[in-house]
Amino acid sequence: MDVLAHMMSLMRTKGSLYGRLEFSAPFGFRFPADDGVCIIVTRGSCFLSVDDSPQVSLVGGDFVFLPTPKYYTIRSSPEVSVRSMLEVASQEEFHRTRLITFDGGRGPSTSIVAGCFSLASPERNLLIKHLPPMVHLQGSGSHATPWFQSTLQFIASEVSQNLPGGTAIVDRLAEVLFVQAMRSRIGSSSAADHPSWLHALNDPQIGEAIQLLHAEPERQWTVEDLARSVSMSRSAFAERFRRLVGETPLDHLTQWRMVRAGSMMRATPPMKLADVALATGYESESSFGKAFRRVMGVSPGKYRSHNAALPKVESSGKRTSTGRR
Repeated sequence: MDVLAHMMSLMRTKGSLYGRLEFSAPFGFRFPADDGVCIIVTRGSCFLSVDDSPQVSLVGGDFVFLPTPKYYTIRSSPEVSVRSMLEVASQEEFHRTRLITFDGGRGPSTSIVAGCFSLASPERNLLIKHLPPMVHLQGSGSHATPWFQSTLQFIASEVSQNLPGGTAIVDRLAEVLFVQAMRSRIGSSSAADHPSWLHALNDPQIGEAIQLLHAEPERQWTVEDLARSVSMSRSAFAERFRRLVGETPLDHLTQWRMVRAGSMMRATPPMKLADVALATGYESESSFGKAFRRVMGVSPGKYRSHNAALPKVESSGKRTSTGRR
């Protein structure tokens, strides 16, 4: 089973706005953000930081995905001071023209494609929480195949021409880049300090256990069953799973069940709650409802009625506000 492909088929992506930034050095701007952000450097170089994180150098051909930034800054060199982007161009202007230009002087020019990028399903945070604040795919990295660079160039071309249907094309291509960003987390050595099921897929035994959980969420799994299935002792399996994934096997199973349940309830026509409960491993609507409320923060009935307007959820079931630009 291709776990990543299955997850992405349920956690659909959507892009709301893409445009170009054309700057000449020196420049330094702070951008507001409340959804995920995509950044593609098409020419030149710059330094990027997310919230209060250290600056990262970007060059032409680099792609960056910021899952949940509060703000981010782009500057021509690390020492340049920053000011709000809203001092140069309003959000309304960017929506209208899809272009922001700034002539800082006679320094080198930098061209960037930037856009909002988010997950459409209400269970999005169950995936986002497994990502670091920044996913950086370098143009010269191992993933930088001809099709990857061609996709970046195609997006830049569509954004610059602003032709009819261009937004739909960019959205589809950006979704491909998002899947590539997720794929990069599986084999990344830098992911060791950020536990996630994506990185754990690269471990032969824990990866196999995750595939078993995702393939049969309705099965009454125990930690002993999983450990035996991957030829490990219970204690060694439980310790390694938690270290690599950041949660226990049964916690991960519960969250995956809720992702599946949400998809079933959004189906057309939606499944009956009793059938959803059975398909996700619960013997009754009552036990399913308790688990759903604990993870999603609302009852299945309210989810079904209002899922388009649901607040974002965290794995603990607590709610956070959903903003839109």
